[in-house]
Amino acid sequence: MIAVDDREHALIERLRAEKVDFEVRHLPLGDIMIENNGVTALVERKRTDDFAASISDGRWREQKARLMESGCVVIYIIEGSLHGQSKPATTLSSAMWNTMLRDNISVLQTRGVEDTSFHLQVLAKKIGVEIKGGGSGMRSLLSKRKRKQDNAFQLMLMALGLSEKIALALVSRYAKLKDLQNQLSTAPKALRQIQVTSKRRIGAATIKLLQTHLQ
Repeated sequence: MIAVDDREHALIERLRAEKVDFEVRHLPLGDIMIENNGVTALVERKRTDDFAASISDGRWREQKARLMESGCVVIYIIEGSLHGQSKPATTLSSAMWNTMLRDNISVLQTRGVEDTSFHLQVLAKKIGVEIKGGGSGMRSLLSKRKRKQDNAFQLMLMALGLSEKIALALVSRYAKLKDLQNQLSTAPKALRQIQVTSKRRIGAATIKLLQTHLQ
């Protein structure tokens, strides 16, 4: 299953033109999510002008940290030429090499959205088949007693700032991200009935946080 963030207009248009089977969603992390056989991959797509700008304003480091904490396979696609950007090509190349060698995150450079679409279709056939685990070298956010039950959806929620208990309560009720997003869209107050502990339920602040990131 391929899901593309609803802000990725050029990629959505290209995939539709190629009649690719995918869903459009508002993703809390990454620009593309691929799920298969219990394995989730998050792909961050960046044009080279935005890549350079994100290094300058700190988004590159912050986004990468959040992706690494997600528990998913993390892949970057850098789209376009490194030359003629607001940062020197050597700086951009260095950031890509550091991401691959230091952070153990795969980085692929493409010429444009056409190449990106092609590589995503190939990648979708490999996730859960040839690629079966997290490749980003991230540490699990779950406690040791639950580490064998790592859940990519739960880790994604925790990367948004939710506690382990709240995230666990949500994934126990909603099996998929799309299910939780539908609940937030149709009847968000129903989340107030979800028990976190014997004395605590989901609060208004948590619902507001979810709405900010998931809608």
